Amino acid sequence: MNASHHFRRRTLVIVTMVVVAIAIGGFLYFRMQSNVPQPAPGAASQRVSVVNGVTEIVLDSATQERSGIRAEALPVSNHQTEMIAYGTVFDLQPLIDLRTRYASAQADAASTVAVVAASRQEFERNRTLYRDNQNTSLKALQATQAAFLTDQAKMDAATANAESIRGAGRQQFGETLTRWALDAHSPQFERLLNRQDVLLRVTLPLGDSIQAPATIAVVANAAQRLPASLISAAAQSDPAVQGSAFIYRTAAPIAAGTHIVAYLPTSSQVTQGVFIPANAIVWYGGQPWAYVQIKSDRFARRMVSQQAPLDGGFFVTDGIKSGERVVVSGAQLLLSEEMRPPPSSTGCKDPECD
Repeated sequence: MNASHHFRRRTLVIVTMVVVAIAIGGFLYFRMQSNVPQPAPGAASQRVSVVNGVTEIVLDSATQERSGIRAEALPVSNHQTEMIAYGTVFDLQPLIDLRTRYASAQADAASTVAVVAASRQEFERNRTLYRDNQNTSLKALQATQAAFLTDQAKMDAATANAESIRGAGRQQFGETLTRWALDAHSPQFERLLNRQDVLLRVTLPLGDSIQAPATIAVVANAAQRLPASLISAAAQSDPAVQGSAFIYRTAAPIAAGTHIVAYLPTSSQVTQGVFIPANAIVWYGGQPWAYVQIKSDRFARRMVSQQAPLDGGFFVTDGIKSGERVVVSGAQLLLSEEMRPPPSSTGCKDPECD
């Protein structure tokens, strides 16, 4: 009886000690956890806020300097009034085919000239012999005459074929392009063959009295402006676009069939606005944007119009005013900061908390 009593007493003591140890361990663990500094909910997202519907990024001067963010006040800029037209990059293959067919026709004509010269000499020799006491037969004379006339007819046909190819080229491409293509030593056509230049067919809208300018600016694939010079009026218009078509060329290897936008100066009138440099542009959603420093520590993103792209940037008349400070260095960092998702409001990392 005493042995059983002592066993139960020892068991109770051991259980009590284990419970006390667990309680002390749990107390110490939660005490240590409470002393670990936890980030304040939303602290990382305090840099981005919405004020009157406008998203603003807040960065102090030290952060701006450390991140290389720099803003400059943009001056007033003048831009000549322009008209927008559209066009496509000309496919050179039909001109190359014309050049090949003409070269072949010229070779045929040249060979017939040599044959005619030989048959003429044979005919003249037989005619002389026949007149000189009939030293050759009339049949031989008539045979050489027939051969000569046949060869001459072939030469005339070959020459006419070459001229018809040239005429077809004028109808399809115009005088200037046809002359370049059919001249075996044309430096202009050599540049086209080497893709140093490309041809553009630009269509001016119907109803506009503007003449085709000698020089225009064109944009392809949202790239910078390229100068293009007038060659001639187009012999054929683009069936997809109504208007007067003209052929231009520009020194850029743009793929055939590419749609281009042409900017034609309409007068000497100028428009005042702001030039946004390319280093201030960030692209988001297929649209160019720029960040404006609205306060010393606040930045807002504004849309940039693509209506007037210039070399090295865009000319705008609204959205950004002259004198406003535009971020010209570090704009991409601001976009990354703005697009960074906000942290969770709780510290729970368990997927069940989502």
